[in-house]
Amino acid sequence: MPDNAQNIPRKSAIIAGEGVLPVEIAKRLSQGGDPPLVLTLRSDGETFRGIADPLVRLSCPSLSRVIKEIRRHGAQSVIMAGRVPKKLIYLPALFDPLVLKLLTRRVRDDHSLLAAIVEILEEAGIPVLPYRQILPEFMAPEGQLSHRPPTAGEVRDFEYGASVLKVTLPCSFGQALVVADGAVVAVEAMEGTDATIQRAGNLVAKGVLVKMMRVDQDPRYDLPTVGPDTIENMARAGLTCLAVEARRTLVLDAEKTFALAERRDIALWGLPCQCS
Repeated sequence: MPDNAQNIPRKSAIIAGEGVLPVEIAKRLSQGGDPPLVLTLRSDGETFRGIADPLVRLSCPSLSRVIKEIRRHGAQSVIMAGRVPKKLIYLPALFDPLVLKLLTRRVRDDHSLLAAIVEILEEAGIPVLPYRQILPEFMAPEGQLSHRPPTAGEVRDFEYGASVLKVTLPCSFGQALVVADGAVVAVEAMEGTDATIQRAGNLVAKGVLVKMMRVDQDPRYDLPTVGPDTIENMARAGLTCLAVEARRTLVLDAEKTFALAERRDIALWGLPCQCS
C-alpha cells in the first residue's frame, strides 16, 4: 500500500457503486492487510469475493442498514466509490426516511443526494474518506498522456471546450462536452459522459471530448473518471482526442486505457488543474 494510504484507519468500509473503481479500492486495501467491509447493491457482488471481509449485499438503498452494518463489523471509516444511477433521485420510494428527511431540505439533484448521505454518515460518527489517497497513481498528470500528441486543431478545440466548461461548471450540471471544428456539439447533463459521446457521434461523428471537475463536486467521493469504456465509446462515435483535468480526474485501468487509445489513434491530454 502506498505511503500516503497509511493514514487510512484500519478496517474501512466501502459503499460500492457500479464500475471498476470500488473493486480497485477494495483490492488495494486488501493488499495492505485490511480487507474492507463492502456494502453494495451490485448484481455482480461476487467480484468482491476474496477482497472483501465481509461482503454485504443490499436489496435496497437503506442508509439505516448501511450504518448498522458498519457499526456491527467495527469499520472506523467509509469510502464511497462507483457509479450510482442518477435516476435514483426520481425514485424516492427506494430511500429510507433518514435520507428523505435531508433531501426535502435540499435542491433535488444527484449531488444533493450524495451530500445528504455523507452528512448522515458523518453525523453518525463515521468519517467519509477520499479515495484518491488510496489510488494516487490513478490521477491524470498534466500534458501528453498518449502515444501521439494532439493535432493543432484538436488543441484549439479542447482549449475552447475548457474555456466553455469554466463558465458552465459553476452552474452545476455535467462534467463534459464535445467540440468539433470550434463548435460545441454536445454538453453533458444527467445522461452521463458515455451518452453524451454517443449523441455527439450521432450528430457529427467527430470532435474532441473535454472533461473537468465541477466546483460543487466533493473530491472525497465524486471525482471525474475516464477509462477503457470512454475510449471505446469515443472510437465508435468518431471522436479523436480526450482532454481531462489533471490531478482531478481518475484514469481507471490506465494500461488498458492507454493501449486502447493507441490502437484507436486517440490523443489523450491532461489540462492544467483548475484547483483553487
